[in-house]
Order: sequence, then C-alpha cells, then structure tokens
Amino acid sequence: MRKSLVSLVWLAGPLSGLVTQPLVGVLSDRCTSKLGRRRPFIIGSTIAVIFCFGVIGWTREIAGDHPSLVMWLAVIAFYLLDFAINSIQASLRALIVDVLPTSRQDNGTAWASRMIGLGNVAGYLMGFLDLVQLLPFLGSSQLQVLTTLASFALGSTVAITCYFTCEKPISRPVAGEHSPSDLKALGAVFTSFGSLPTVIKRICWIQFFAWIGWFPFLFYGTTYVAGFYASNNKGRGWSEDELMERGTRAGSLAMFSQAVSSLVFSFVLPMFTYSAGSRASLQGSESRQGLRIIRKLRAMLSVSLSNMWTVSLATFSACMFGTFFTSTVNGATWLIGACGFSWALAIWAPFTMIGESISGGHSGPADAALPMHSSGGEHRYAPVDTGDIQMDTMSYNSRSPSENSPTRRISRSPHQTEQTTLSAGIILGIHNVFIVMPQFITAFLSSIVFAFFEHTQSPDSGADPGAQHAHQIALVLRLGSIASAVAAYYAWRLSH
Repeated sequence: MRKSLVSLVWLAGPLSGLVTQPLVGVLSDRCTSKLGRRRPFIIGSTIAVIFCFGVIGWTREIAGDHPSLVMWLAVIAFYLLDFAINSIQASLRALIVDVLPTSRQDNGTAWASRMIGLGNVAGYLMGFLDLVQLLPFLGSSQLQVLTTLASFALGSTVAITCYFTCEKPISRPVAGEHSPSDLKALGAVFTSFGSLPTVIKRICWIQFFAWIGWFPFLFYGTTYVAGFYASNNKGRGWSEDELMERGTRAGSLAMFSQAVSSLVFSFVLPMFTYSAGSRASLQGSESRQGLRIIRKLRAMLSVSLSNMWTVSLATFSACMFGTFFTSTVNGATWLIGACGFSWALAIWAPFTMIGESISGGHSGPADAALPMHSSGGEHRYAPVDTGDIQMDTMSYNSRSPSENSPTRRISRSPHQTEQTTLSAGIILGIHNVFIVMPQFITAFLSSIVFAFFEHTQSPDSGADPGAQHAHQIALVLRLGSIASAVAAYYAWRLSH
C-alpha cells in the first residue's frame, strides 16, 4: 500500500478509541442482561477479535489471487479488530471499578498493568522466535501462528475472567419510568466534562499532555533504534532488506527491554506506593499482622501514588530530552529501557485514581479521605464497602423536565441531599477521549515534521538516510518531552 493509505489505516486506533469506548461504556452501564452489564460486551467482543484474527492471518487464502481484495479485506478486518479490542478494554476497565471497593482499586489496576506487562514481554519475545519452525501445526506463516496463539490466549483468559468474577445484573426499568435514549446518554460523554469530579478533570488534562509524549514513543521507538542500526552498520555489505530486518530486530530488542523493566516495576512499585483508598488499610493492618518492623519500614518509605506518577512523568520527559545526546543503538536502547518505569505508572496510576474517585464518590484531591457518613450529628470517616457502591447510577428524577438528565442521581437516604454523579462508563469514556485526542495531534505534528525534511533534504546530498530518519524521529520525541514536562507539572500540582 502507498504510505498515504497506510497512514489512513493507522487511524483505526484513535478512531476506534474515540467512538467505541464511550459507546460501549454507556451501553454497558444500561445493560440489563442476566449475565451482568459487562460480560455480554466482553464475550461478544472477544468472539469478534478472534474472528478478525482468523481473517487477518488467512487473508490470502480467503481472497485468493486478487491483490486488491486481499489488501482491502485485511484493512477492513484490521479496523474491526481495533474496534473490538477497544470494546473489551472499556468493559474490563469498568468491570474493575464495578467489583472492587475503594480500598482495593489500586491493587486491581496494579494487577491489570502487570498483565499488560506480561503480554508485552510475550509479544516482543515472539518477535525473536521462528514460530513456524516451532509450531508448524498452527499455521504456515509467522502471522498465522501469532494470530492463533493470540486467539487462544484471549479466549482462555476472558473465560477465566467471566467465570470467576461476580457481577450482579441490574434490574430492568419499571414500566412508565422515564429514561433517556442511548443516543442522549452517549452525548453525555462529550458534554459532561464540566460535571466531573475535580480530581478526574485534573487527571484527564494530565493524560492529555502525557499521551502527546507517549504516542511518538510507542509509534516510532522501534524505527528510531533501527535508523541508528542502519547508520552504524551501513558498510558491512548487507543488502538494504537485510539491513532493515536486522535494524527492526534491534528496535524490537529495545522495546523488549522496556517491556521487561515495566513488568518488574509493576510488581515492585505497588509495595512502596499508597493511594487514597489503600493508605488507611496499610496503616490499620500493621497492628494485626506480623512482621511489624518490615511493615513500618515500608510505611516510612512509601510514596503517594500521585507523587510517584509525577516522578515517572518527569523521568519520561528527561529520557526523551536525552535523545539530544544519543546517536548509537546502545544509547537509544538504554533510553527506551529506562522508560519502563514511567510506562508502569502510565498504565496503573491514572486508572487507580479514577477508580477510587468513582467508587469512593468523592471529588477532592487525589489523596483525600473516604466519603463521610453522618450519625446523630457526629461526622466520621468510614471505609467504603462493596455494598455501599451503587454502580447503577443511571436513574432519573421525573419531577420536572429540567431534571431529566442522564447525569442526575437522586439519593434515597433521608440524610443525604440531591447530588449530580456520572456513571463509571461515562467517566471512563471521557477519560479515554483525553487519551485519544493526543494521537490525532501527534499524527498531525509528525506528518508536518517529516514533510518538512522531505522537502528540504535532497536525496543526492550524500547524507546517511538511516541517521537522518533517526534524527527526524528524535525531534518528534523531543516535542513529546515538552508535553510530558507539562504533564509532570500538572501532576505535581495534583499531588499537592
């Protein structure tokens, strides 16, 4: 395919994230299936992903000797695959919020990040192996074996999740009860940002700037290292294709090191990090369990999750700024590997803080106390139990038309006042919009940078094309460094 068409194919990621996750969040919030709210979307999306894997792996066998049909069948399957994967991600993130109390949100999202880390390590490791030789009965090409293994991995883990996770179905609306349309509820995702709790608003803006830095890293990290490899090994007599293949393997090795370091940090950091919900349980368990000295030492060394997130963003910004001083494969590999610390926090910290804010029902600072209950005029702070969390927040007041809003919930307790809340699906949908939009911005800025160099640099100048490409990507990474520094500043303000 031409490069202009390939760029349109890669838009599947941000487009699916922008549309699918908010849509699935809203629809699953209102789902009254006997299987629960999230299970039907998880199961259905898993079937769709496995089907798309089969089409992508065996596109040539399905389409036959029709090159155009092969190309467009693969593109359509690729788009459907991205939409289905985003549906699974939205449902699983909401499921974690649904089933865990505030005090365990950080533990749940930490395990989610560890599973992502294991998947990254396994994926990059497979890039080094000749899977056709090792597993010839799963397919006749590397892609066929990969899609078969991925289908088995996804199907088996989803089956475990759906079987062991307890999810209570929500009751169907009473006949005659007013309820807005799904379209109106979906519109709330894009119009209800002002109704978000303060902490979630701040997290969304931090994510916006942070992902302007992360997307160039994820898109071009492998190519960045491959450019330096091609430049440093140009005189070895290898063909251009062989040099490109070896450079890609070097880039994959760099990303593999980042995946391994991220996985290690995802296991270590939670032991020395506390969040709003876990701080009380950490302190309260010291007197009830053994090894008090170790627990006290751990409590002394622990850092708040918001502070740790700030440090990780500053570290990532520094690594991307370090591209100014790097022109070798080893140097670039070390920089990418060091980003594993920041990536472990990126896929853990914001989701923990949002989950605690949703399940705890408070909108104060990131490390604020749990919701306050009143008893006989005396106010006290109490932990939130799973029984206190009502995730079916899409109930409505029918007393006047002005109050029939999808973000309105009327408290049934006589001691509580009317309050405005948003469901988990809508909140996570809004948060995902702030992750997706930077991808469009990054793609636009990157295309401008690359187009500028294409018009200003002559192919007959004798310059090394590998080094040129690596330095062009480095410029985009440095722009991301500035955005990450802004995100670190806002995260520092959030932690204070």
